[in-house]
This record gives sequence, C-alpha cells and structure tokens, in this order.
Amino acid sequence: MKKIVMMAALSLVFVTSGYAQFKRTAFNHVGLNVGAGTEGISLGVATPVTNFLELEAGVNVMPGFKVNADVDLETNGSLNMGGVDVPIPVSTMELKGDFARTTFNVKANVYPFGGNSKLFVAAGFSVGGNKIAKLSGHSDELENFINRYPGYKQEILDQVGVALADYQVKLDENCNVDGDIRCNSFRPYLGLGFGRLVPKNRLGFRVELGCQFMGSLKVYQNDEELDIHEILDGTLGAGDESDKISKFIENWKFYPVLKFQLVGRIL
Repeated sequence: MKKIVMMAALSLVFVTSGYAQFKRTAFNHVGLNVGAGTEGISLGVATPVTNFLELEAGVNVMPGFKVNADVDLETNGSLNMGGVDVPIPVSTMELKGDFARTTFNVKANVYPFGGNSKLFVAAGFSVGGNKIAKLSGHSDELENFINRYPGYKQEILDQVGVALADYQVKLDENCNVDGDIRCNSFRPYLGLGFGRLVPKNRLGFRVELGCQFMGSLKVYQNDEELDIHEILDGTLGAGDESDKISKFIENWKFYPVLKFQLVGRIL
C-alpha cells in the first residue's frame, strides 16, 4: 500500500510539474506561423499575454496573379491636314490585369475558455496598398503615329479609346491605359477560428474565418475616379441590370478571409 501511495504521489508530482513547465504569461513564449488562404501566403509572429489572449503581427502576400487580353483600339475619325484626311490607325492593345498585393496585419486573439482551449475570436486590422486590382496597357503603333504628327497629339488622343463593349477607355498622353480598383488602405478585421498561435506542443494547426471591412470600391483611370454608373450605363445600357451591378459594387464592402496555418513554438 505504501508503494502504491508513493507511486501515485510521484506520478502527481511529475504530471503537475509537466503542466507547470508550460505557462502562458505576458510575452514569455514566441510562436511563428505560415499559412495560405484568400489573403495569399502569410507569415506571422505571435506571443501570449495570458491564457485568454494572444497577440499576432504578420504579413500577407498575394502572388502575382496576372491576366492578359488583346483588345481593340477604336477611333472616331481622321486628321484633316491641308484638306487631306489622314486616317488614325486602328490596332489592338495588350491589356494586363494585375491582382498582386501585400498587406500587414495586427490582431488580438481572445480564447474565452482560457486554459489550453483552442476556440478563439480575433479582432484587429490590416494595412496595405489601396489598389486591389490594376489594369495597364500601351500602344506602340499609336505612339509612333503621334510622333509623326506631334501638333495633333491631343486631337488624336481625343478620338481614340479602348473598346469595352459600348464604353471607350481613354489613353493618357503617353498612349497608356492605366486603371485600377481601390478600397481603404486601413481595413478593420473580425474573425473566429480554432487553434493556438503559440501551441503547447512545438507544432500545431490552425484555421481562421473572418472578413476585412475594406469600404466602398472605387474605379480609377489615370488617377481620376470614374463614375461606375456611367461606365455600366455605357457598357450595359441604362436599366435595371446596370443599376443592380453598380449597387452590388458599391455595397461590396467586405473581403472574406479564410486561412489555414501551420503554427510552431520557438520559445
């Protein structure tokens, strides 16, 4: 009986000391994490404050997802020089769409049940460039034509555009198309998920679901904001369909976040 009691006591001591070796107090541990999701590839560092709270800072890189397409350059007329009509050349332009971006985030992760529970609620913010999509292109043929008739440069540019259905996207003075879609550069964040940023074991897994509040989307060309209603009316025609799409774009103020992370504790 004495041996049994002694063994039970020793076992209790070892178990207690084992739990005592891992405590979450203010900044006494450091965790690293890598992940992938709708924000792109992520890398972060985290530390606990208590069993109920962890802090994280990280960076998210959306890979350079690009789309190329050939579009028509349309003209509305010709140049009249000394009674002679010189046609403005009609050609194609390669438009490039770029969706690459980088954001930085700071979050507080609250574990309402404390201990080693893994269910959490996250709150914080993301900061990054306000351009979430870019559109660019250049016409060498039109540039060469303008160089032949530099005195008619603005007149030529006024009569040329990239055909987007019934809407014409104008070129700038360098024969470039430069457009983008913008949102707020500071974006508050809320989310929830399962898993610790600083796990008790050396490695762990974590999943998070949330959204960024990015504000109303805005369309720009050559750094000037465009009226989305005018663009859609030009492409679709004025009516219910155009109105529905414009309202959808104006009301789409949230960016969904789904992230899977591999977490590790280094201290």
